[in-house]
Amino acid sequence: MNIRKTHCNCRVKQRHSAFKATGKQTFPNSIISYIVVHTTGTKPGMLLTDVDALPYHYLVTKGGRLISLKPVQAKDGTIEIALVGGMDKAGNRVDSRSELQNETLFSTLILLSERYPQAKIVGADKVYVYPYANPGFDLSQWIASYIPAVLNAA
Repeated sequence: MNIRKTHCNCRVKQRHSAFKATGKQTFPNSIISYIVVHTTGTKPGMLLTDVDALPYHYLVTKGGRLISLKPVQAKDGTIEIALVGGMDKAGNRVDSRSELQNETLFSTLILLSERYPQAKIVGADKVYVYPYANPGFDLSQWIASYIPAVLNAA
């Protein structure tokens, strides 16, 4: 490992094998094929218990907080992200995303796609068999049309 100065005069540790000439860190030995977006299928106000048992790498709360549940390993093949919610009070499947969840999800997908450029971003129902739409909205269309709040404010 060596240390180099970046354009902002920050000192950054880097590994030679994980750095391209562009200075962006990638993970060449990674076999992450998909970044998969789910919902937890929970009703409003329900508390998630035993989050350590959830099968996701990341959880996005209604308040937009990103919680890392387990580390991503190359052997995983996928990175699983879940949005808390996905049901109404009656138990019907709905798109219940909050604006804060949208912001966090979008930012997280950008960061993960830069880190794993070969990974395809998909909804859970495109990779796994569900009897309902999961995550409950057209993810591809949302990514293509979403404008983050910071750009809307400009």
